[in-house]
Formats: sequence, structure tokens, C-alpha cells
Amino acid sequence: MRRLIFIFLLVSVNVSAQEKLYEKEGAWYRSDTAQKAIYLIFTGHDFDEGFPFVMKTLNEEKVKASFFLTGTFVQKHRRLIKDIMAEGHFVGPHSDRHLLYCDWVKRDSLLVSGKELKHDYLRNLKRLNKLGIFTNLFMPPYEWYNRQVNDLLKKSFGVELVNFTPGTSSNADYTTPNVVNYKSSQEIYDRILDYEAERGLNGFHLLIHPGIDPERTDKLYLRLPDLLNELKTKGYRFERFDD
Repeated sequence: MRRLIFIFLLVSVNVSAQEKLYEKEGAWYRSDTAQKAIYLIFTGHDFDEGFPFVMKTLNEEKVKASFFLTGTFVQKHRRLIKDIMAEGHFVGPHSDRHLLYCDWVKRDSLLVSGKELKHDYLRNLKRLNKLGIFTNLFMPPYEWYNRQVNDLLKKSFGVELVNFTPGTSSNADYTTPNVVNYKSSQEIYDRILDYEAERGLNGFHLLIHPGIDPERTDKLYLRLPDLLNELKTKGYRFERFDD
């Protein structure tokens, strides 16, 4: 009897650890924390200069990743997207025109109507559908949304919102030196490794922008080869999303 009880408890802990983690607003922001896997996320909208370097690095390191792309990006880069798919990476929508859905401060305040929100999502998805891409995963523009956005898209289209895991500031790699929240690539790189040392990166959704405003010459994506090798030596593998 004691042995049976012990086995039951062990299985219950494992099942709990493998559950997806969700933000209070509804997006899936971290995967299985029982597995030493990291999910690299790249987004694309108006800048694209880093995509060749990122694709070359992923190919050389034999790493699969997930790309969330706006309708604007899809219109300009059909050939690139086909190459991304051919390499076995995940591709999903990131809004059609990269609209800001809700206020930065008053998050519960929508800046678009429900009709505009659904139209923006569907236009993005339809552009991807034409390239043979079908998915229910969606990363909101600016990685910023609220419960209304989550619930409306889920109810209307069965969408599951996905977001990055906070804590490393990798999402700040777009900032330029003239803004108060600017973070250098070295600072972000160090924060990623510090976070790993203190808490681990199991199931982490790590966001990096492959296209950055020209005013920022310090590009985090150029550190990608070093980062991948550093994390591989720590026993991590890299996975792509599958819906």
C-alpha cells in the first residue's frame, strides 16, 4: 500500500509540472518546466535585416525555432517565409498591421473595436493560409494584449495566444540608445545567463527580434551563435511550437 501511494504522488507531481503556464490575461507564456527545452521565438514586421543571419545560424546549429510574422511582413517576404518553412521552423501570425490593441498603462482599455481586432487577425491569417500555413497559435502585436483580446479571439476563432516568458529582458533588444528603457545586447545576454543560473530556463519562451531599427547598431541577434552554444553546454535543447 505504501508503495502504491508513493507512485501515485510521483505521477501527480510530473503531470502538474508538465502543464502549460498561462499569464493572468490568458496567453501561454511558458512550456513544460520539467523539460530542459527552450523555445526560441522570432517576430517580424517592418525591419528584416537580421533574418539571413538568424536563418544561417539556426541551420548551422541544427536548431528549430518559431516565427510570428505580421501581414505587412508576409506581403514583402513570401520567398523568405517559404524558406523558413522549408527549414522546418514554425510560422504563425503576429497581426496584420501590428496594431496596438490596448493601452500601455490602462491595460483593460481597448484601442480597437472587436470588429477591427477580428479583421486584423483574419487578414494576417489569410495571408499565411495562402502560403500553406494553418495554425491556431497567435502572438499579439507588441506582445501586449488584455483578457478581452484573448477571450474574443478564442471564442471567435479558437485562437490560443502565446507570449514570451518574462525575466531576461530579451524582448528589449529593439530599444534604441535614445530611450530610457534601452538595454544593450551585452546586458541582455548577461541577464539571460544570470536568469538561467538562478532559476533555470526549462520551458522558457525566449523572444529575439531579427529586425531592428537602424538607430540601434548593437544587435542582440548577432550574439545568437554564442548564446546557443552557451546554453547547449548547459544541457538545453531547442524546440519549436507545434499546435
